[in-house]
Amino acid sequence: KQGYAFYTKYILPTIGKVFSKDRSAYRYLSESASVFPHGKAFNNILGEIGFIGMENRPQTFGVASIYIASK
Repeated sequence: KQGYAFYTKYILPTIGKVFSKDRSAYRYLSESASVFPHGKAFNNILGEIGFIGMENRPQTFGVASIYIASK
């Protein structure tokens, strides 16, 4: 988790600046991802808006998740 946080805070914005010349866009991306609800919290949101059968499948040791639900 600490490695991912370091990567998204320092490495990703630097790489983004090389390709897009806009470091702030990649900084925003990591900040946005860090506050996005995940796991049960996101499943609860899906349930509140009418989805059923919510399931999440963490990938790459939890760095990303696949969410599956039906409406």
